[in-house]
Amino acid sequence: MIEVRPGQDHDAPCLKPLLEATLSRVPEVDEIVGDKGFDGDSQREACVNRDINPNIPSRSNRVEAAPFDAEGYRDRNKVERLFAKAKQFRRFATRYEKHKSMFLGVVYLIFGFLRLRRLSIVNRP
Repeated sequence: MIEVRPGQDHDAPCLKPLLEATLSRVPEVDEIVGDKGFDGDSQREACVNRDINPNIPSRSNRVEAAPFDAEGYRDRNKVERLFAKAKQFRRFATRYEKHKSMFLGVVYLIFGFLRLRRLSIVNRP
């Protein structure tokens, strides 16, 4: 599921609705990995209430640090690298399209190109 939000909006309020949408499609989720922007009590509580482990590093201003698995957090860089590759497409990085539906079309097209590129590299003799 892809949700397009305005650039000035924070990502943390999207966690609960995206979590609900994901749980309706995927039978079981063990862990959510997020950056420090998701280190809020309500986000952590939303995960724990659904028996999901929130693997989110604590912000520096948190009084009591929450448990955090650095080993599991390392895989998050794969997502970051994927978005870095997507931002090589200028149209995606600068969001030329004004309408949400047009931008989503560009998003699907770019991630399709990236997937095809990955498949062509993997399947080379």
